[in-house]
Amino acid sequence: MELLLKVVALILRVLNVLLGPILAWLGGEQPRTEPFPPIRDELLRVPATELAERIRRRTVSSVDVVRTYVLRIRAVNPLINAVVEERFEAAIGEAVAADERVAACLGDESQLAELARQAPLLGVPLTVKESCSLKGMSLGGGVVRRQNLTASEDGEAVGRLRAAGAIPLLVSNTPEFCMAFESYNYVTGRTLNPYDPQRSAAGSSGGEGALLGAGASLCGIGSDLGGSIRIPALFCGVFGHKPSPGIVPIKGHMPVCDDAHFDQFLSLGPMCRYAKDLPLLLEVMSGPNASKLRLADPVDVSKVKIYYPQRLNLTVNAVPIAPEIRESLRTAVKHFQDKGNYSEPLNFRYFCDSMQIASASLQTLKELPNVFESKNPSLLWELVKVVSRQSEHTFATIFMYFLSATKATVSTEQRMKYLKMGEELKQDFTNKLGTDGVFLMPSFPKPALRHYESFGHVTGFMYTMIFNALGLPATQVPLGFNRHGLPVGIQVVGGPNQDRLCLAVAQELEKAFGGWQAPK
Repeated sequence: MELLLKVVALILRVLNVLLGPILAWLGGEQPRTEPFPPIRDELLRVPATELAERIRRRTVSSVDVVRTYVLRIRAVNPLINAVVEERFEAAIGEAVAADERVAACLGDESQLAELARQAPLLGVPLTVKESCSLKGMSLGGGVVRRQNLTASEDGEAVGRLRAAGAIPLLVSNTPEFCMAFESYNYVTGRTLNPYDPQRSAAGSSGGEGALLGAGASLCGIGSDLGGSIRIPALFCGVFGHKPSPGIVPIKGHMPVCDDAHFDQFLSLGPMCRYAKDLPLLLEVMSGPNASKLRLADPVDVSKVKIYYPQRLNLTVNAVPIAPEIRESLRTAVKHFQDKGNYSEPLNFRYFCDSMQIASASLQTLKELPNVFESKNPSLLWELVKVVSRQSEHTFATIFMYFLSATKATVSTEQRMKYLKMGEELKQDFTNKLGTDGVFLMPSFPKPALRHYESFGHVTGFMYTMIFNALGLPATQVPLGFNRHGLPVGIQVVGGPNQDRLCLAVAQELEKAFGGWQAPK
């Protein structure tokens, strides 16, 4: 397994070197010549928690908020192509009902307090990754033969957000069957990065990332199996949290694996523009499980221990970390050092084997979903059809299935070796981070890639995937921009069920570095 992965990584590195100049020359999408539509309505700059309070106090109506976001979406979606299907008319109707619900309290403080408890997101607009099931909306997942399928009911996490008063506006774009690192399929097309249309919004929650980065969504729900919340959040300059496993229910997600342990790898989590919204969103999505996270317990950020990697490259033939990503990590660590936090570089045993450990862990899953009609597709034949433009599947889908097919070449002995290493690595993280430490770590080696460039950067996704395999929570935090105007940032990793530490550190870094900033 180790030799095979190293060979694949080496081939991809060579491919990356060869593709880089070609993609830079071709350019893909045309560069933007006009400024991105500026945000003129200040309602678009109000965090969800504050917006909910204003709606309850009737200083603003939910109808006005929803209409403002609808106008913003209509203005920017032609530039980013992130919307699969909208429900604007129904959303306006739900906003009317939300305002009537507030009016019925007649300004009574006790009734308003009860309303805040029952529906803390009442009247606040929400966007939903298409794969997360929003009743009556598309659930095709970018698959041609599924493009007319709709969700018969809300996914459980989506249902909890709606029960809390949030108003869904749309479902957003993903790769085909969420099976690639760029949000592109033959049904909706390619989602573009709001900061540069020649760059990817990543995947698989790329539609959510693009809408948030563009200021066209306030908060959204995404899913993460190997970085699918955190990397779009990085590329699009917003916040995204992958919760501790098993906390947020995955029922209603598509695709789903019948393996009973799938929810230990796949997590549904919040994405948003303002870090202060993360705790409330996570609490609502978690439901009864929120008690395990103790989100209401205050965190003294000055007492949080800050750890960071002594070495950054996780594996042989890894994609090198870009200087601006290294600088993001350095400045974040320095910020806490200047504040007097305890800090320490770590060199975890087996951390450099993250690619092998994550791969072995994911390969333990059984009954993986299959995007092809045949249970045993011929990848060579599918590739021929892709090249001849006769396939309903994208090359990225074929590519991902090829990588997963390497499972058959891995011996049981090798797999058990890496699984044992993973258990020991998780224990090392758990012991070191405890209940008062976080690990600051790049989430990807580079800022937003050019379209198609992800094929040469597959090993880069191990910086996020390893924490899915280890079952640790992680929050992506924006930390400004590089010289090309692309967002940069890092992820904050906590021990098991220590999500509140990740969120508290994210809020501190937002104060220090400004958080999300609108495209120009």
